[in-house]
Amino acid sequence: MPYVLNGQNQTIPDEPVEMDGRHYVPLAPVVETLGGSVKWDNNMKTADATIGQWTAHVQAENTDVDVNGTHVQLAAPPHINDGKVWVPWDFFRDAYGYKANIEGSTLYVHL
Repeated sequence: MPYVLNGQNQTIPDEPVEMDGRHYVPLAPVVETLGGSVKWDNNMKTADATIGQWTAHVQAENTDVDVNGTHVQLAAPPHINDGKVWVPWDFFRDAYGYKANIEGSTLYVHL
């Protein structure tokens, strides 16, 4: 089970993947499992990912993220693969303040 979100094992169809020595996770399914929503703009290749009162504006291939008007610098850029936005696992820590870590291929995210 590669996802433990808020202390619960979660089944998300896409497992974390490693690319260039970094683990990535699919943005929308993880955000939605955490109770949020994602709006995708295909023309701009951007996503607005909202969890609670926090909205992160994410652009593919750009490490700069805007979270409610505050600049957040990601360690690696999000990318698109198979029509899905993938973010580095620490996106949830950096953008939303969650406690997050990855052990092996399992992502742990909790408040």
